[in-house]
Amino acid sequence: MAPPDSTRWPLTTEVSGDENEKRTADALLATYHYYDTHGKRAAGDPAQDTPASLRSELSLGGLAGLLKHLRFAGAARPARPLHSHVAMGGEVVASDRMDIHLLWTNEGKLFVKPVPRFLLSLDFCRSNLQCPDGCTCRDPLADACRGIPRRVAFGFLYTYACLISSESDFHIANEISCCLTLARELLQVHEHDPGVIHPRFLRAELRLSRLNTISRLTSLPHFNPYVRGHYTYGNLFRDNLAWIATATVFVVVVLTAMQVGLATERLQGDATFQQASYGFTIFAILGPMGAFALVTLYALFHLVKGLPSLLRSLGKRTAADRAVSSAKPRTMA
Repeated sequence: MAPPDSTRWPLTTEVSGDENEKRTADALLATYHYYDTHGKRAAGDPAQDTPASLRSELSLGGLAGLLKHLRFAGAARPARPLHSHVAMGGEVVASDRMDIHLLWTNEGKLFVKPVPRFLLSLDFCRSNLQCPDGCTCRDPLADACRGIPRRVAFGFLYTYACLISSESDFHIANEISCCLTLARELLQVHEHDPGVIHPRFLRAELRLSRLNTISRLTSLPHFNPYVRGHYTYGNLFRDNLAWIATATVFVVVVLTAMQVGLATERLQGDATFQQASYGFTIFAILGPMGAFALVTLYALFHLVKGLPSLLRSLGKRTAADRAVSSAKPRTMA
């Protein structure tokens, strides 16, 4: 098998089902979401702007800026089969965001993006994920270059070739047909030209908690996590107070043991044990208070940071309500 042209769609297997169904609108999503020039979320029709919808669907979001730090979030290895995650008590959760595909939480949730229908259409991929003749992919920001979306799409399909390696995995996924035939070709193409895969997908499963830490440290002073886990302050305090209470129980057990030790004759005159007991007692008093203060400061930080946008939205809403009320016709008594 000859090495594929890096500007072309390297696969040749048709897995979209009906080969007579070649209309672009049938393969695209119903809508795609994007942010307009004013920073507001909007929905568009993929059939009217296919390149924009593909950029949105295949975007890695903030993960693209963390590529050099991904070694701290996951090992460089192929994705484990789905049955392995389920056998270890994991939960496979569907998510349509490419940037959280194969992220897993400390609770065992593995986010998996279902395969879009257009990626299984050979004609569609050749028409929309191939660069024009003469493109060297040296300017990936150019409108005509499809290098980055193509590498993301191929890397995404490569993860599915690793996730679904047997009929057990296929029954768990239950998303696409003829996946096993496509997987062989994907692995052959990757073997001859590893560069066709986006670097993000060379590290399959990434730990979400570590990504959040990396994002906070690299986005200073905003200190934003990669995926926000708390959308209400009640959840924020409830989750953090849980581990504070657990740590407090451990501290109480240690203090009780120290108190029993101080009651014995051997440890009553031990200066080292007396000093350790004194230090741990101070820590037991200030530790929970300091932890609760940090959680409170974290909540206040996000409240103050989001206050300007909240006030702007309230001002716009008040102005809109005034405009609507002034436009209402007055009725005669």
